[in-house]
Amino acid sequence: MKADNLQKNTGLNANTLKLIAVIAMVVQHATIVFYPTENALHWTLYAVGRITAPVMCFMIVEGYYHTSNIKKYLMRLFIATLISHVPHALAFGYSPYEFWKVTSIMWCLFLGLLALVIFNKKEIPLILRLFGVGICCILSFPGNLNCIIVLWIMAFGVFRDSNRKKYTAFFIVTLCYLAEFWVISSHGIPWIRLVSLLAIPLLMMYNGMLGKKSKWIQYGYYLFYPLHLLVLYGLKMLIG
Repeated sequence: MKADNLQKNTGLNANTLKLIAVIAMVVQHATIVFYPTENALHWTLYAVGRITAPVMCFMIVEGYYHTSNIKKYLMRLFIATLISHVPHALAFGYSPYEFWKVTSIMWCLFLGLLALVIFNKKEIPLILRLFGVGICCILSFPGNLNCIIVLWIMAFGVFRDSNRKKYTAFFIVTLCYLAEFWVISSHGIPWIRLVSLLAIPLLMMYNGMLGKKSKWIQYGYYLFYPLHLLVLYGLKMLIG
């Protein structure tokens, strides 16, 4: 009991984890936009943002288990996907009209949550639930990090009650992410993908607490993603 209380008092709450993830994300995105030269400094700054996606996936799962309305939660993520598409395309130099080719991580987070919802429908035969998860993985490929996001969410969600199983599953999916470099994408440095594993120490410090609760904080994270991309795009246009 004392250990649990100490963890709650000294660990990281959800808001703190999200803030760390947001800062790391901004560092990575600013590096991509303003310092595209692929040298040691570029990859070091880029690697900082590798912890963001696992933390986001972890928080999606926590949101799933704590939400009072899963349909509204899914809808918020879907709306965030729509709002984020054009800013993502503009910031990173993609065509906003070719959403079937590339879109933001929000699409993958939405599909990951949907996959977890489907998988936990115990009244549906397992084979059909796995088929539904597979469809979500396939649909995620236009998104940033594609099915890896879906599988990370599944790893955190299915094995939520066991740290050993949860982080083992996360580790295995991350190794698949590394293998995907040689199978699908050959851009960048393959081993940098393993930096995502550094999210584990952060996640293990999670104390299960939300932190300060307000609508501004709740919806602020959804709005910050497209807004920071628009700011990066605007600055890029000003600088030329």
